[in-house]
Amino acid sequence: MECTNARGLIPSYLDGELSEAQAGPLRKHLLGCQACRGEAQGEKNLKRWFSAEPPVAVPRDFAARVARRAFAGDTGEASTRSVAAALAAVAPPQEGEGRLLVFVLRATAVAAGLLFALSIAIGNLDLPSGARLMADTAPETSLERALEELEKLNAAEARPSEPTRAGEARREGGRP
Repeated sequence: MECTNARGLIPSYLDGELSEAQAGPLRKHLLGCQACRGEAQGEKNLKRWFSAEPPVAVPRDFAARVARRAFAGDTGEASTRSVAAALAAVAPPQEGEGRLLVFVLRATAVAAGLLFALSIAIGNLDLPSGARLMADTAPETSLERALEELEKLNAAEARPSEPTRAGEARREGGRP
């Protein structure tokens, strides 16, 4: 079996849709071909992400309750208690599960409120602005002062490297 044929059969093989006459040569090819074996493993890992969930147990009178609430004018907007009640209707709560959900929802609401209050408090702080934001508070240097500093630096650099200046003058065609 060639790789092109094998790769087309891998998804069907993993789903159990191949006959033994088709699956046997594919298994033999997968044992000998590392590239196809790697592709089969990748496909198998991908299928794990999309595995079917077990069916949810729906109560006998669920549809009737939904219809009754809809005709009564229920808009379906959930409150904390109605979310807990809906979850309890679909799957019976384990011990303490309903209270845990209510606690988590309330804690989340409190945390959101605290973050909102904190953001307002930070927004009202007197933060520095304008000239107070400058990192360098030293007075500005005049042009003359900057030129003097540059001349000092040039003079300090020229002293130790006098022999190299003579070499530069020769290269330029002048005398040292």
